[in-house]
Amino acid sequence: MSIGTWETIELNTKPAEGFPNPVYYFDVTQQLRDAVPADAGNGVMHVFVPHTTCTLIFNSGVDGTTLHDIRLYMERAVPVTGPFVHLWDGPQDAAAHIRCIFGVQSLTLPIKDGKLDIGHSQGVYFLELDGPRDRTVRYAVAPFGR
Repeated sequence: MSIGTWETIELNTKPAEGFPNPVYYFDVTQQLRDAVPADAGNGVMHVFVPHTTCTLIFNSGVDGTTLHDIRLYMERAVPVTGPFVHLWDGPQDAAAHIRCIFGVQSLTLPIKDGKLDIGHSQGVYFLELDGPRDRTVRYAVAPFGR
């Protein structure tokens, strides 16, 4: 990765065990940690999802139960059974557009001494809400004072 350019993480959101539910998580934390150049010094990493039926969350993923609880909450709060007015691609798509409000499309993360400076239990998670599909997560490092 070079500093100041947008890079991409490619994701295929179809899990190996099938796709029983449209909500599926990918932990992209380590990929983002690995993408910070050692000579980045201090700065920020911008992370962006260019899709409208998936989202990012910044939360704990230590044992997976937090992510499971978030998924269950989304399913209860916005069931795919609707009711919906927007049915362009069906109720799963309509639910996904609404479920996006529980996350964000972009994050700005701190970089300190050439490393992603987040807590040991914090992580960045990509949430598929309308899959399976090929998706991308884009990121760029912007150091301070260069």
